[in-house]
Amino acid sequence: MIKKNKGGKIILVTGLLAIAIVTICAFEKDNITRKYYEYTIDKKYSSTDVNDYYLEDNFNYVNNYTGTGIKNNEELVGFIYFALNSGTTYVERYIDDNYTNYNSDIGFLTLNDGKGFKDTVSILNNFVHPYNSSNNIKISYGGDYKIGVTINRAYSEDDISEINVVVDKVINEKITNSMPIKEKIRVIHDYIIDNTQYDKLKYDNKNDTTYKSNTAYGVLIQGYGTCNGYADAMAIFLNKLNVINYKISNDEHIWNLVYLDGKWYHLDLTWDDPISDINVNRDTYFLITTDTLEKINDGTHSFDKNIYSEA
Repeated sequence: MIKKNKGGKIILVTGLLAIAIVTICAFEKDNITRKYYEYTIDKKYSSTDVNDYYLEDNFNYVNNYTGTGIKNNEELVGFIYFALNSGTTYVERYIDDNYTNYNSDIGFLTLNDGKGFKDTVSILNNFVHPYNSSNNIKISYGGDYKIGVTINRAYSEDDISEINVVVDKVINEKITNSMPIKEKIRVIHDYIIDNTQYDKLKYDNKNDTTYKSNTAYGVLIQGYGTCNGYADAMAIFLNKLNVINYKISNDEHIWNLVYLDGKWYHLDLTWDDPISDINVNRDTYFLITTDTLEKINDGTHSFDKNIYSEA
């Protein structure tokens, strides 16, 4: 939906995992403002402070861009990825004078029509720690030559604290240092499945409660989850165990991709949880190759190999 105002226009786009709000402001170049901005940029806007859940891994589709100025589309996407990955709530950079088509590039960030970035803002959530993922972000830019990203994070500090208590407890009680990493993943996989019900209604009429089933909080604290919640919970454990991973998503489903022993494997706890009508067991989607996944051909695991190229 597009609403036009006197000072510009606001574009609101909803995606699978995020909402991007892009504010466009009309402006004229101001050499004095520009000179001042270049003078202050390094001190004020080049901070690379990150939280404890920042991922150093640069996957094929994304790369953390921490430069002070944005000169092209690749740096634009890398900057937004860094903003998410760093765990900040707001970060900004300046737009280089020679980057003349940044306006249209920002617009493409929220498109899902096969011509732009296939809703890049939503997809980028798959490549960050779940705690740093967003419910929505606001991208603003205009007269002072800077672009700002405001992030509404999906997990509150209270959510994170409660989840971490469960994660630490499970690891301390069920995991030993002598276990092979695959066995550790198996233990976590089984723990989540055994303690979670797939949430079809997302609401408990008896207790008048809406479950946070699309997050790890719903899975690990409330015991109810949807595919995003299962994938987030598994990703949190994998990161705690220092296992490289990210999430794969399409329009209807999301699951984990795990790097183990020099290879990438699919891991889908939602479908391994025996709730569906088709003939699967709790091992069907446990650390399987892309070839095996495609042979299963269940109709819900197609993915863009240009984005998730490791798979």
